Amino acid sequence: MPTTLETTPRSGDHAARMTSTAVTNEVVVPLYNERRMITQVHQAMVAFVGRHPDWCVSFIDDGSADGTAQVLGTLLAVDDAGGRLRLEALPRNVGKADAVAHGFARASHPCVYFMDGDLAYDPELLVQLSAALDRADVAIGSRGIEQGGRTPGFLRRVLGEGYNLLVRSILGLPYRDTQAGIKGFRLEAARQLFSRRTSAGFGFDAELLFIAHRRGMRIAEIPVRVSESHAQAGSNVRLVRDPLRMLASLVRIRFDALRGAYRG
Repeated sequence: MPTTLETTPRSGDHAARMTSTAVTNEVVVPLYNERRMITQVHQAMVAFVGRHPDWCVSFIDDGSADGTAQVLGTLLAVDDAGGRLRLEALPRNVGKADAVAHGFARASHPCVYFMDGDLAYDPELLVQLSAALDRADVAIGSRGIEQGGRTPGFLRRVLGEGYNLLVRSILGLPYRDTQAGIKGFRLEAARQLFSRRTSAGFGFDAELLFIAHRRGMRIAEIPVRVSESHAQAGSNVRLVRDPLRMLASLVRIRFDALRGAYRG
């Protein structure tokens, strides 16, 4: 069972304050070994919910080994944005897909989102996803919609475009970017999709969109741009191993579809 870190106020006080606040949007932020920048992440999300009081944030620490959860717990004890920021620490590393699913399973607000925990994207983009959910069941950030800004590095661009071509060819999805780490869902749509999810690695995002597409859900694409600092950091994708894993994940999704895994 996951371990919830206590912060001030205690969980009962937190729940009471959350209930008294008109929160309609919840963003799940998975974290793994982000101690180096967790103070910056905390400050950014405190500022975000300060500007948007109808939002709350659930940090899910995915078994970090560098003390991320402990540092963030201390920060939240000082400032949890009036009860709108909380932390749950998983006892072991389960991977981003399962960490996000864990947070979504506990979500109760009308719209729920996930965003990478390294500030690769400006949190204000979440508001644009929220607006898109007025007319859609799922809203996804897309780096494939031109809007200027820094061009990704060569390796990242080649791998991204290559993977997107595979997604289109193998899964038949029309979307320009399935992998951007910022997405939003109406709660009922999220429950339907996550209950049918089988992928826990690279195929996680594509599988959710594949299921949504098959079920006739409305999916909106919103232009997003990776932050300048994140783009400069370069890609951590391994040149040979990860592309092969990407391909294998897509083939497995198509095979699962053929054997009826997504019916019902």
